[in-house]
Amino acid sequence: MEHKYSINYVYFGILFVLLSLFVASNMSQKNALAGSYFFFFLYALGQVTLEIILFIVVGELIRQFFTKALFFFFIGLTFLALVVHFFDFLIERILDLSVWRALQIFVLDENIENFFYLLDASGISLWIWLLFFVLLSSVPFIGIFFYKMTLLIVQKKPLQLESATLLQAAICLPFALFFWDFSASATIHPDTYTAFTTSLPWKTTFLEPEKRRIHLLNPLANPLDEKGVALAIQEDSTNLRYKPNIYLFIVESLRADAICDEVAPNVQQFKEHSAHFVHAISGANATHISWFSIFHSQFPYHWKHMQERKWSMGSPALNLLKHWGYQVRLYTSAQLGYYKMQDLLFGKDLHLLNAKQEFFHTSTRTAADTDALALAALKKDLLENPELQSGQVFIIFWDCTHFDYSWPKNWTPKFTPYTQKFVYSHALHSKKAIQSMKNKYHNSIHYMDSLFGSFLEFLPDKERAIVAFTGDHGEEFFENGHLFHLSHLTNMQIHVPLFLKFGDLPAQTYFLASQMDIFPSIAHYLSGKHYPFLQGTSIFSVHPWPYAVTARFNAGRTPYEFSIHNGKHKLIAQFIHPNNIFSGKDLKIISLRTSNEKRVDDTESDQWIEKEFGDALKRLFRL
Repeated sequence: MEHKYSINYVYFGILFVLLSLFVASNMSQKNALAGSYFFFFLYALGQVTLEIILFIVVGELIRQFFTKALFFFFIGLTFLALVVHFFDFLIERILDLSVWRALQIFVLDENIENFFYLLDASGISLWIWLLFFVLLSSVPFIGIFFYKMTLLIVQKKPLQLESATLLQAAICLPFALFFWDFSASATIHPDTYTAFTTSLPWKTTFLEPEKRRIHLLNPLANPLDEKGVALAIQEDSTNLRYKPNIYLFIVESLRADAICDEVAPNVQQFKEHSAHFVHAISGANATHISWFSIFHSQFPYHWKHMQERKWSMGSPALNLLKHWGYQVRLYTSAQLGYYKMQDLLFGKDLHLLNAKQEFFHTSTRTAADTDALALAALKKDLLENPELQSGQVFIIFWDCTHFDYSWPKNWTPKFTPYTQKFVYSHALHSKKAIQSMKNKYHNSIHYMDSLFGSFLEFLPDKERAIVAFTGDHGEEFFENGHLFHLSHLTNMQIHVPLFLKFGDLPAQTYFLASQMDIFPSIAHYLSGKHYPFLQGTSIFSVHPWPYAVTARFNAGRTPYEFSIHNGKHKLIAQFIHPNNIFSGKDLKIISLRTSNEKRVDDTESDQWIEKEFGDALKRLFRL
């Protein structure tokens, strides 16, 4: 390497500025967490600086000792690195995942069918995704062109640096980061560290605060096997005198606080006349895991385990109802092929279903249109078939409240202004853009509410019918630093509406419930019995289980992060072996929080965890 050489300070300076802006933008959203912004921001700038210096040094080495073509190939890679950091910035803001983690679980681990389901769920049309992948492949060439254009400016005003200066910086900066890390790591709370490291360019530091672990005497309890469940159902001798119709509504991305007189007056009125809860907790912050928790009444982290074991009978609760003489009829606007959930819910070849009607939205038909079609089909069947007035389980999936939030063209939206076409970048720092997005979300809920109101007016045999209404998970709009769902187990993503109307029973407010409790409550109401193969508990139990377990999205893999909620506090933990959650006896504590998302600091001893969550851990880990 020459003693002095000229660098393209414009090109590398722009890379430095953009990377620094990505970091600053992400960290500015950590306002819900206490912690050292100063420490992590300087640490991030140090990583950005070191990365740019390494680009310059390596590039100069290639230019001195290799071909010009290889040098420009490397320049193309540096620009690609910038683009990767940009997508890392977006994905972290939305999903709390690194770009590499997202690539692994969304692309490398997925089959083609699920991959297209995920693209469709993004709300972005497939042709735009195709254009995106084409543009992505051209990024290195764009980088080379940009480098050459900026080089014209540099040639007019060159800047020469000594090679020794850059080499010293490349060697000394890591040591500086280490000592900066060493000086502060002992005072940083692990909860804060977990939140801020996702915003660092390299997602790690030299030193990591030690996370608390809980050592358990036994590994995680396995769910019952399929043969045991089938035998328990076969041996049940219940003989129902009357079989009231059961209507189960599952609405996509519906957060609890959206149910109010202003946004959803019909659902709010239904709530006031039903069993409802101070804290209603979803089985997961993702659709497929939540569906599993509802229909199987099993702890949500079991879903992949049961799928891998080729569970073929479908929902144990639906099997029990079929055993009692019920028929099961499905009306869905949601695509149940997502992660092959239709087989896990309704059995191999959908044998649990007596009737199935699917209304999928397309480029010319929105989710709101198909939701209306599903309801119209339900009404039509009830009107035209008198034999459907009893002994039926009607399952209705609605999807208009899923992003991109829709309503019919001839329906007047209530909340304005609302975003016409969502652009991710507009929402990152604009409160106005976020509010317009929330208005659009509320408009879709308001329309869904009109459909549910229409159903309630039509509902035959109201005095006897069982009606259950819930959302599969919540939805966040940067209240806790992220957008939509899938990212973390905060209130906005796991608190859902859950309302249960049992005939003419009076309304009652309960403290805490999980989606796992829906079918055990229905079964208990009909038969007066408890069924151990349903891990949820009936709301009619004298001593209901005072906890709710929620799993975090992990795409098609087994969830390894989960929370235990007792209505007052929430423990968020990870299994020590993510690839085999049944093998370890330790839990890594990620966060301890109050029910309103305040960090719990009074946890110096494990006695506090034992007091708040000991009974839950005993059940989950066979203690």
